[in-house]
Amino acid sequence: MQKMTDEWSTAQRVLQESGLRLYPNSVRRMGDVPVAYAKRGADGFVVSLQPPPIADLSAVIDLGGIYLIPLDWHNYLVLRHPLSLAPSTCDKPASFGAGDRLGMVTAAHLQAFDGFCVFPVLAQQSPRELVRTGRDFREVLLGAVGGILEAGYTGAFGADADHVKHEQQLRQAIEAGYSMYTLDLSDHLRDVTRLTQPELVDKARMLSALSQSIIRDHADMRVQTSEGERYSMDAQRLVESAITFEEALQRGCDFYAILKSELQAFDLEISIDESARVSTPEDHLYVVEYLRRSGVNLYSLALRFPGEFEKGVDYVGDLKELGRALRLHAALCDELQGYRLSLHSGSDKFSVYELFREATKGRFHVKTSGTSWLQAIDLIAHTDNALFTELYRLCLLHLEESRQAYRVAVRPEQFPPFPPANLEAFLRQPHVRQLFHISYGALLDEAGSTLRALLDEHEQEHYPLVAGNIRRHLQMLFPSGGE
Repeated sequence: MQKMTDEWSTAQRVLQESGLRLYPNSVRRMGDVPVAYAKRGADGFVVSLQPPPIADLSAVIDLGGIYLIPLDWHNYLVLRHPLSLAPSTCDKPASFGAGDRLGMVTAAHLQAFDGFCVFPVLAQQSPRELVRTGRDFREVLLGAVGGILEAGYTGAFGADADHVKHEQQLRQAIEAGYSMYTLDLSDHLRDVTRLTQPELVDKARMLSALSQSIIRDHADMRVQTSEGERYSMDAQRLVESAITFEEALQRGCDFYAILKSELQAFDLEISIDESARVSTPEDHLYVVEYLRRSGVNLYSLALRFPGEFEKGVDYVGDLKELGRALRLHAALCDELQGYRLSLHSGSDKFSVYELFREATKGRFHVKTSGTSWLQAIDLIAHTDNALFTELYRLCLLHLEESRQAYRVAVRPEQFPPFPPANLEAFLRQPHVRQLFHISYGALLDEAGSTLRALLDEHEQEHYPLVAGNIRRHLQMLFPSGGE
């Protein structure tokens, strides 16, 4: 990050007269030329006080010797290497995803990351979220890049195509240059609880030679946790794991082959967390061994842990049971080596972080997203009561539609027709947090421009809310800064 010189201070005044906000901390170098970042509403610009030294830039605006380079997709591709804006693979023991559904708060996320030894995944969105926010993988990455420029950040960062289920989604993320790919295999799992005993026997006979070799080689495997807890693999449960996951894992291998053919380096996460089946040690072992024997290099594994990891609220369940499960799965990671556990729906799970950190010995990936969105809702509630009341009305109107996509316990009868006068207490109620957490698609669709305009106007209040909230997460995951 360069210093703001008198020349830049003069440019700042000129840009302000044109409705542009120049960020003092954003000054950096593009070769020998210092540049900075400015924006007007949702439109971002790389600013130079000299003619841009790079050819092929489009739609450059000469504002009387101040050159504005629109941060569109074409210009990003031209600038991503000169300005070190390309996502990269993880280079630290722990990584943390801070999804930004609005595309407005990456700079605040970076404020939160400051001082922690953790790899930041700054662009993180699933196709489910893309549909609800009306964006695509390119736009999510551009939003993150704008925040990176705004903050003056020059370090490495990741971009996660989260919960990808279809080949078209995968190829769109590859084309956009993402560095992490989370393959969600939950739609292809076979429910063994629906099979009769004869059907199980028949399915077991049809397992591939690869699956049969995994069962044969690990039927008597024993695992011991750091606290001395022991677990012995059960051959029959391994058979059930193979029946459950074989088809899904073959699809994962097919997707991996596409990634290998298109990219030199990437981080691969396998997600089986959004299934009804709580992941057993046999499931974990079978999934990892199948991938490994198929030549798949795994970065992280997202399992379905016991209890409920609902959106917007803390963990619901038996913490002792969860702790034992985490220790067993972490022990398997140590035994099998080469990958880390991933915690999905990691937003606001404050009672879990210490257990997760200790079990994994600080080697993990955590994903958050909706928690930053909720900070925007809090700001609106305390800034514009009329807008908040309208958003609440829209939440109730679209509740059935919104909750179809997420596993939450909210029910229509829990909500009054209008928000009460005491919004502070109201917004802290778990079911209200969940309501707003899952309703972002409807709210952005019907009131997005108004909502964004208010947040832009109150950026100086919005950023500290987001940064403070994410920092609270990080402080519990990295009590000593992650060193």
